[in-house]
Amino acid sequence: MLVAPQMQQQLGAPIQGGRLASSSVAGHAQARAAGHRLAQAMQTAAHAVPSAAARPAGSPARWACQPAPRTASRAVQTLASSSSPSPAAPATTVTHTSSRDVSELMRDPASALAHSAAGPVLVWFRNDLRLDDHPGLTAAAAACRTGSGSGSGSGSGRALLPLYVLDPQRLSHLAYMPGGPEALSSALQRLRSELRALGSDLVVRLGAWEQQLPEAAAAAASGGGGGGGAAAVVTEDEVEVRYRQPAQRALAALGQQGGPAQAGGPVAFSWTAPLWPAERFDNRYRTWRDKRGPPAEPLPPPSALPPLPSGVEPGAIPTADELRTLLTEAALAALAANGGGDGGVTAVARAAIDAAAASVDTQLARRLAAAPESPLQLLRMYLGTAPAAPAQPASASVSIDEEVEALRRPGVDGAPFTGLFGTAKALGTLSVRRVFKEAYVADGRPYGSVEPRRLRSPAAVAAAVGAEAADFHRALAVLDDARTVAPGVEVHFWRWRGGLTDYCVAEPADPLPGAPAVLLVHGFGAFGDQWRGNMAALAAAGFRVLAPTFPGFGRSQKAAVPYSQDLWRDFLRDFTLQVAGGPVVVAGNSIGGFISSSMAADYPALVKGLVLLNSAGPVDASFNIEAWRAAVAAGRKAPPALVVSAISSALFWYLERTVPSTLKWLYPTNPAKADEWLAAEILRAAGDSGAVDVFKAVFYLPPPRALNWLVKDAYAGPAMVLQGALDPLNDAKSRAREMGQLCPNVQVVLLQAGHCPHDEVPDQVNAALLGFIRDTVLPAMGREAGAAGAGVGGSKLVGAKSSP
Repeated sequence: MLVAPQMQQQLGAPIQGGRLASSSVAGHAQARAAGHRLAQAMQTAAHAVPSAAARPAGSPARWACQPAPRTASRAVQTLASSSSPSPAAPATTVTHTSSRDVSELMRDPASALAHSAAGPVLVWFRNDLRLDDHPGLTAAAAACRTGSGSGSGSGSGRALLPLYVLDPQRLSHLAYMPGGPEALSSALQRLRSELRALGSDLVVRLGAWEQQLPEAAAAAASGGGGGGGAAAVVTEDEVEVRYRQPAQRALAALGQQGGPAQAGGPVAFSWTAPLWPAERFDNRYRTWRDKRGPPAEPLPPPSALPPLPSGVEPGAIPTADELRTLLTEAALAALAANGGGDGGVTAVARAAIDAAAASVDTQLARRLAAAPESPLQLLRMYLGTAPAAPAQPASASVSIDEEVEALRRPGVDGAPFTGLFGTAKALGTLSVRRVFKEAYVADGRPYGSVEPRRLRSPAAVAAAVGAEAADFHRALAVLDDARTVAPGVEVHFWRWRGGLTDYCVAEPADPLPGAPAVLLVHGFGAFGDQWRGNMAALAAAGFRVLAPTFPGFGRSQKAAVPYSQDLWRDFLRDFTLQVAGGPVVVAGNSIGGFISSSMAADYPALVKGLVLLNSAGPVDASFNIEAWRAAVAAGRKAPPALVVSAISSALFWYLERTVPSTLKWLYPTNPAKADEWLAAEILRAAGDSGAVDVFKAVFYLPPPRALNWLVKDAYAGPAMVLQGALDPLNDAKSRAREMGQLCPNVQVVLLQAGHCPHDEVPDQVNAALLGFIRDTVLPAMGREAGAAGAGVGGSKLVGAKSSP
């Protein structure tokens, strides 16, 4: 995908020569070793909570049943809960799964479980909080029925143990997500209710996965004749590194209590629920669409389930408020443990969490949680295949029509669907196969008979397109696990506000004490991989290097959301807090420079140094922030939707046919760097479902703040303009010099390069960037630390590895 004139003009960078331009592209992330744990900030969880049957009628189930010491001040301590230390992570990246496929358990349960005569089957729920279309639960229930065990106390078959481990460290990211803790609490309560209706229950344990899963598996049959504990653990295969690596460690820890070679040792089985088979996948969306065949049918929920193993207490589920408090404290403790939790960074994190808690999206999550309808029932109401909720009682249901109207956004047809069901899909309360199926039922079409965008109902189109995109990007993430960008650089996937994004990371072999992480930010239409010539060199100098891909670009998901400068700025903020784990030196190209400047201006505690490489954004000495606020409040009239769609489609048609020549135009001194790989990856991203809709956002962006005001007045920290002086998009020399004149905190370095100097002349950019950090950023950090009574060299490493 390429940069349009509208984007450059909207952000204040004039176009020269009437040509269209490309921005940047970046790479893949190396798996980080395990980071610091929250154990010292939390107490061991108490699990002996009476079951529903054992409690007196009306007695509330307390999920935190041990009183905290009177001296405890943190909410985590007052709730008397949390995780024990997790085992250290392996030094190497684990693969997606070392488990056996669940189809083996479904096909021949007697052979699959022959190692254990009576042990129960444990279903480990994480991001699959549903009974409908759950291959793991279906296979586990069938295996229990055909097994020969007696661990349930019922005299036939095996017992089933549905387990959810609430690990505050792993789930702390939900504190930053609007409606995250509320949706999770509601999903767990509903899952328990549905399991109980089928004769089972949800067992909830609080603590680290690596500790609680083996303990639950070992205890599963202790009171029911199972001897060695659970016979099997069934769990969904993960693609996000923050879930995948600790989940693999937890499964590996099962072997410490006796592996499959020993009688009674648990065997791990993994499952997925794709819409289309993996063998037909192609990373080019249009090619995949043409050859993928018919979609898979969703599985119905079980009609009955075996009971829990005797003696196992289910435990209790935290309320939404309790969960938000717990995860907030866990998020702040994670920053502190990682060395990034100084006063300013902690204040940014707490403000971001508080803003999420007070957002309209969280209010919506609370309304959805209070509604008696399940997510599937709400989906059918949205699609018009279920009757609207009764008017009374008004507080007990949701008006889908009112919610849809409130969620509409100009130019984003699918925004109501994303707003209503994005979190449900992320938590797995709705499967993509069920959503896809329901869209065709609502449209009166045979399942998969036409492409999603050819359905007639706008609601059906939004649902089907959203499900299809989620399935495509999950399959892309699995394929990308082996993708190589540069030596020492790997790719990982990270879900932000429900959508998958990818990022690259290069870890230093010899970390520089006190050094911040380096965050590399791509431009409009690009992706992290374009920093291919920079990441390894910066890591070799002792810096941890991260290059994320914005939502809507590259191999990240292109969800139906209102893309804007603020959305991408907050993505960078959350990435810095949750993945980098502390302040960064941020370098941005094109619109990535403008977004980086916006983060530095609005969250200066997160940025120790700012580098702008041919940044977008107006340079205006007369800029007045109050006048800008008035202009934003007044709004601006966007072109009609049909005009926006026509212009966007026409530009895309043109850009896709001129990518190679345009790239070479943008790399005037080293056109060989505008190679076949770069052009192919830009074209691949441009063909993704939703790519044109991201482009449409250009027409709806609010007016930008002046770049010089962001850098000088709002940020005021160390900054450098590292400018390709031969940029054909604008008068790059004049813009750089003007920034130097208007901003006393800016150093200006001109390079003989075009719009993407980091890719065109990477060695020169690396040398200038490292010199800026060494000569300007680190001394400034030393002065800050000295004023606080501690030198940089003696402080905990800023930007050190954190747990995934």
